[in-house]
Amino acid sequence: MQIEKEISKKIVRDIAISIFLYALPVLLMLLSFYITGERPWQNSKPAQLQLSK
Repeated sequence: MQIEKEISKKIVRDIAISIFLYALPVLLMLLSFYITGERPWQNSKPAQLQLSK
């Protein structure tokens, strides 16, 4: 029984760490948008494609 409880605690801890590491870049990006006041989705222009002849 003790081993199963210990393993389940480690699994929960590993899941929490994985979710944190997955979400960290997104949270940092949103934080940088908040601090700088940038809104790239509002001022975007379509990319100009140059076709070679």
